[in-house]
Amino acid sequence: MRIIERIEQIHAIGADRPGYSPLEDEAHALAAGWMAEAGLAVEVDGAGNLIGRRSAARVWTGSHLDSVPNGGRYDGVLGVLAGIEAAGRLPEAALAVVAFRAEETGPLGSKQLTERPDAFVELHIEQGPVLERAGEPVGIVTAIAGQARGSVVFHGRADHAGTMPMDARDDALVKAARFVLHVGSCPRDGAVATVGYVTVEPNAVNVVPARVTVSVDARAPSAELLDELVSAIGSGYDFDPTSRFEPVAMSGAPFDALSALLPDAPRLVSGAGHDAMVLAAAGIPTAMLFVRSLNGGASHSPDELSSAEDIAVAVDALTETLRRLTVG
Repeated sequence: MRIIERIEQIHAIGADRPGYSPLEDEAHALAAGWMAEAGLAVEVDGAGNLIGRRSAARVWTGSHLDSVPNGGRYDGVLGVLAGIEAAGRLPEAALAVVAFRAEETGPLGSKQLTERPDAFVELHIEQGPVLERAGEPVGIVTAIAGQARGSVVFHGRADHAGTMPMDARDDALVKAARFVLHVGSCPRDGAVATVGYVTVEPNAVNVVPARVTVSVDARAPSAELLDELVSAIGSGYDFDPTSRFEPVAMSGAPFDALSALLPDAPRLVSGAGHDAMVLAAAGIPTAMLFVRSLNGGASHSPDELSSAEDIAVAVDALTETLRRLTVG
């Protein structure tokens, strides 16, 4: 299948394609050639986003081509190449395909988009196990979860690890460990919370830790649940998030068209951020279609996998959705 071959060509450039790097440039050059083959006029905007369009296209689709270090084949790439495939199947449709820059580190490209489409549809792998567990090839995203991030600092006293009795220690890392367990007990109803980064001072094997900083990443499908989660995490602890992004709903003609086409497909909330989140937050009617991720939903790793059969189902659905949106 052509889209699978193209996925492999992008992956062969390198599994680590940072935003605005020479490797991302190379991926964009390949995609630009395929856009031209599909009959799209290719341009690059002021943010470096690659756009292939027909006429005054107001319906857009696409994703990104950058990657996390040692990333997988499908994250972002599938959405761009599926859009190009759909454009080739709809030679008369006034649509545009976009490869946003630096989604993994921002997302920067979509935040700097210099043009505003009337509608946007993003196809993306799920990056989780829900569709695999349900035995379903695709799912429709209803919203993208809100996020609150911050850190908590624990103080203790540095002492000699061999001479200070256990009952006389003031160990900051022990305090932090209790907090990590507490964070894991707080989420409910689809919310999640993660401690992903810990710094220990003085960070020496033979010194009782004196100061520990613990990161917190809290996510929830609604503003109310996010408020509850942040409150629960902060119960008994000094947790005051330094950044917060509200949940964003998918809506409008793209979401309606996708829902009508796939009435029985599972509905999911995306726990990860996407370019679609940026456009939807800007008031652009947006829809998002997930493709089943295999290997337990592995993503951001070489184990990332979606089957050719599921991809074919998703590309067909994307194509028909775009046809309905561009026909009017």
